[in-house]
Amino acid sequence: MSNTRRSGIERRSLLALPVLLAAPAALAQTWPTRPLRLVVPYTPGGGTDNLGRLVARQLSERLKQSVVIENRGGAGGNIGATVVAQAPADGYTLLFTGNGIAISDLLFRNPGFDWKRDFVHVARFASTTMLLVVNPAVPAQDLAGFIAYARANPGKLNHGTPGAGTSQHLAGALFDDMAGTNIVHVPYRGTGPSVAGLLAGEVQAMFASVSAVEAFIQDGRLRALAATSAQRARAWPNLPAISEALPGYAAELWYTLAAPARTPEAVIALLEQSARDVMADDAFKQLLMERGFEPEFLGSRDLTKALEADASRWGPALQRIGITPE
Repeated sequence: MSNTRRSGIERRSLLALPVLLAAPAALAQTWPTRPLRLVVPYTPGGGTDNLGRLVARQLSERLKQSVVIENRGGAGGNIGATVVAQAPADGYTLLFTGNGIAISDLLFRNPGFDWKRDFVHVARFASTTMLLVVNPAVPAQDLAGFIAYARANPGKLNHGTPGAGTSQHLAGALFDDMAGTNIVHVPYRGTGPSVAGLLAGEVQAMFASVSAVEAFIQDGRLRALAATSAQRARAWPNLPAISEALPGYAAELWYTLAAPARTPEAVIALLEQSARDVMADDAFKQLLMERGFEPEFLGSRDLTKALEADASRWGPALQRIGITPE
């Protein structure tokens, strides 16, 4: 190629560069121009849905557009996640989910998406411990009593979950393995139905998000025995952590925002900054704590690293428990 021709190409490239650099900035100034769809991959009533609705209102205020919740439950969250993975990467369809997405490939041979390839993980808003709760018909009054009762009655206790492969399922399976018990897993189609089953006595126990069961604990319809966090939960200081009886036990839920891969960087940056602004609001953080959530913001880069670390931690645990991809 002649020097003259090469110089012409270089000049045109340099002239085009400002246009290319300006495009993301222009997009950030014009987006969003219509309502956003925030897909929650679980049925209404659970912790992800409850927090997702709070976050949607906050994002709506900052983005000056409606953020509409769409519940697409089923398959342990895979159906809703697949909907977002296959959506146009324009910033108008987002996913509000949890850290369980990072072990989808460890639980399902074909979850419908690749959590690393198909998403940009934008921000983490909060975490929460789960609570081991029982129907009052269970005679155990505390954690030690429950473990003893379950050991003495193998296969006679059931624990309900929002579905196979959910964090609640894994929390129960890990407990079963470490406690040497045989508690039967009963999957429901979402948190709401599983809590209803526990209240009705269809199942006797549940590892549930705080927001899903707190009201029933307070009115005496359920009994809380322990928290699944590594240490006692700040909001439940009188409730023991399961790790006090089973050293090394820990199972927590995170709540995160994700967008389809290839969503423009300017949109991702604006979403991340909006999330950061939401979590800088002391009144909102106080509201989260009142609802049983622990405010814990992570931006996109740190969140991706945290999800990778969580997946690495659960891999050996799932092998030990005997859970293999289905």
